[in-house]
Amino acid sequence: MSMSATFVQVDEAELARIQADPSLAEALFADQSLAPAADALLNLAGKMQDRVRAAGPQMLAATLARFDPQMRQQVEERLGRSMASLAAGQGGDDMLKLLQQHMAARRAAPASPAGGRTVLSLDKAWHGVHYLLCGEVEPGAVLLSQPVLGGLDLGDDDEGFSGYGPARYFTAAQVAELGQALSRPEVEAQAAARFDAAQMSQLKIYPGWRPSDAESVLDALRRLRDFYSDAAAKGRAIVTCLV
Repeated sequence: MSMSATFVQVDEAELARIQADPSLAEALFADQSLAPAADALLNLAGKMQDRVRAAGPQMLAATLARFDPQMRQQVEERLGRSMASLAAGQGGDDMLKLLQQHMAARRAAPASPAGGRTVLSLDKAWHGVHYLLCGEVEPGAVLLSQPVLGGLDLGDDDEGFSGYGPARYFTAAQVAELGQALSRPEVEAQAAARFDAAQMSQLKIYPGWRPSDAESVLDALRRLRDFYSDAAAKGRAIVTCLV
C-alpha cells in the first residue's frame, strides 16, 4: 500500500482532548481509510481496465485483509460490499467507478471541509514536498523541515494506527510560526531550485521521481502553504499522519 500524508485542522480545545487520549486521533483520518486500496487499484486501472474489473474485487479483499478490523469495517461500509462478496468477485464495475470518483474528488479538492473539518491530503507527494522545503531526507532543526514530517507524537505507539508511525500535532502557535515561514516569498523559488529528480530518487525520497514531476510537487507545496496560512488565520492547530 502507498503512503499518503494527511493534515487536519482542529481547534485548541479538541487538540487538548486528543493529547489526553491519543486514540481519538484515528477518527480524524477516517475519511482517508479508502485511499490505500484506491491507489493500489487505480494504479493498475489505467493499464488494465478489463483485468481490474475482473480481478479487482479479489485484489481489494486481499488488501482489506491487512487492515485492522475497525478500518476494514469502515471501507466495507463505504463500498457497500463485504469482504466475502469482494473475495467472491462481485461488484467489479461498481467498485472501480466508486474508487475513481473517490480519488478524483481527493485530487480536485485537496483542502476542503470534511465532516466539519478542513483537511489536506498531499497524497504521495509529501516526501518530495518535505525535501524541496529543506533539502533533507528527515526532519531536523531547520524550521522548514517541520511542516510535513515534524510535530509532537500523539501516544507512544511507534507504528500508530496506520502502521506508518504515530499521528503528530502542531499547536496553534506553532502553526502560525510555520505558516509565516512557508509564506516567505523566496521559499517557492528555493524549493523549485532544489528539484532534481535523479538526486531525489538516489536519496530515496518517496516514492521516486521523474523530471516531469516538478510542477506537481510544487503545486502540492503551494497547497500545504495555503493550508497552514488558512489554519493560522483561524487560530487552529494541525494534526497530521501518514496513512
